[in-house]
Amino acid sequence: MNPNLHGSAWSGFYKKTLKERQNQLKITFPDLFDQPSPATSIAPSVSPVSSVYSTPLTSICSSPISRKYSEENKSNDTLNGINNEQFNYLIKKLESLNIDQDPFPIKGLDEHIADKMIENCVGTIGLPVGLALNFIINEKPRIIPMAVEEPSVIAAVSGAAKTISSYKGFTAVAPERNSIIAQVVLLDIPQNSLNLAVNKLLHQKPNIIKFANQFCANMVKRGGGVFDMSVRRISRTNNRNKKHHPISSENFREWLVVHLHIDVCDAMGANCASTVAEGVAPHLSELTGGRIGLRILSNLNVERMTKASFRIPLSLLSYKSYTGKEVAALIIEAYEWAEIDHYRAITHNKGMMNGIDSVALAAGQDWRAIEASAHAWACDGVRGDYSQSNNYRPLTTYWIEKDDQLADCRKEGDDCLMFCGELELPITVGTAGGVINTNPVYLYNMGIMGNPNAKELSMIMVCIGLAQNFAALRALATEGIQRGHMKLHATNIAFAALRCYEDETNSSRPSHDIMSVARRMIEKGSITLTTAKELIEESLPKSQISQCTHM
Repeated sequence: MNPNLHGSAWSGFYKKTLKERQNQLKITFPDLFDQPSPATSIAPSVSPVSSVYSTPLTSICSSPISRKYSEENKSNDTLNGINNEQFNYLIKKLESLNIDQDPFPIKGLDEHIADKMIENCVGTIGLPVGLALNFIINEKPRIIPMAVEEPSVIAAVSGAAKTISSYKGFTAVAPERNSIIAQVVLLDIPQNSLNLAVNKLLHQKPNIIKFANQFCANMVKRGGGVFDMSVRRISRTNNRNKKHHPISSENFREWLVVHLHIDVCDAMGANCASTVAEGVAPHLSELTGGRIGLRILSNLNVERMTKASFRIPLSLLSYKSYTGKEVAALIIEAYEWAEIDHYRAITHNKGMMNGIDSVALAAGQDWRAIEASAHAWACDGVRGDYSQSNNYRPLTTYWIEKDDQLADCRKEGDDCLMFCGELELPITVGTAGGVINTNPVYLYNMGIMGNPNAKELSMIMVCIGLAQNFAALRALATEGIQRGHMKLHATNIAFAALRCYEDETNSSRPSHDIMSVARRMIEKGSITLTTAKELIEESLPKSQISQCTHM
């Protein structure tokens, strides 16, 4: 597939209205959005999304409008791919589609479904879902849904991806196994018996694995299940709260922690891990004589490391009025500051998680577990670097290297230099079972991404995180973060000020132009609710804004 043609299909997407974007998705993904909406089903057993991924180009070619175009023009583009003339024809047809009669399925969760998902349900809350564009991951174009309330996140990550994909895009790798860890802690084993207990567990390892697999029989049938076991000895320390009064008469110095490593295929695996831990605990207690403590999964799984990276010539890094060399140097400076200052590092990593969490929310993933694992991995002690134990570090890495191949082509000086970025995370995701099959929106968002398996989804999310961090550092180091952010934030402020007018006129769209108010706030250099209200008052009768004073 031609990446440039893929990009041209989405050029100006952000300038379209909401309905135009929805119509374009219907044309681009006919196999996805021509399906009946599953919203009326409490828990659909069959996904409405095609199991075969069609790229945005091939799916456009298979749409009814595209086929009609080919028939009228005696073109075989439906076989050979789409050209710009055909795409322009499709765009012109967007306005003729009336989705008011066929509501777009990516919308708020039905309250009847929500009531089945959690206890004491009283309603739902919505988040905007947008599309991150311009991503080329392992030479494959990807369109990535993101659910986020913060303006500029999607624009920034799409802009960063455009820069990176102008060369070769992202490279990503993930382990073959989609694994998770179940933990069982064994207590009250006398110190002089710990070595014997450990040796007994290791000697019985094959039998323990076989025993544990009976508690995840369905996973074993799908090719997964418990595949390994490890044992850790954890030194017990005193309670750090000085007010603590111990109530146990025994003071054992070490805890024995058994890890059961489970291949959960394409599932998230949290429930599976906890079930295995609880099922096997009595057997482990009998073998060691230890008292059973907690039995639960761990959200930190260093066997599930996913890495994303990119390389791009310095010449392609030019941004605004800055040369590529200047941009590279400024980003390296920002990264090196985060390396030595944990106050900066936490914000550095938060910006990265803006992207990852947004994809996790759109795809029905446990974003809380992903966040916890990422920030734990940011500590040197967890990474295995104990020289500065528990020192908090940035999760991304940036450097500049010389490209020998360019040097062999007689390139000199800066022309041989490549700017490189990398992000590696232990990330736990799933694409089968659980809430994904309950909430129809997740099924559509997965379809837009190409119905990735768990391995592919983890790579998509880490690439998003790397692009988001690159975008943040580039903006911070050059024009500053607020200039671009506040342009988008101004629209939100203008909308808040105009809500009252919309309610008063009982209109679905305020007569006053939101973008005009936003633009004038930017021109005044004052993006506040007060300024927005003043601008509205300049053009609306006082009788129509009198009720807005409460804002």
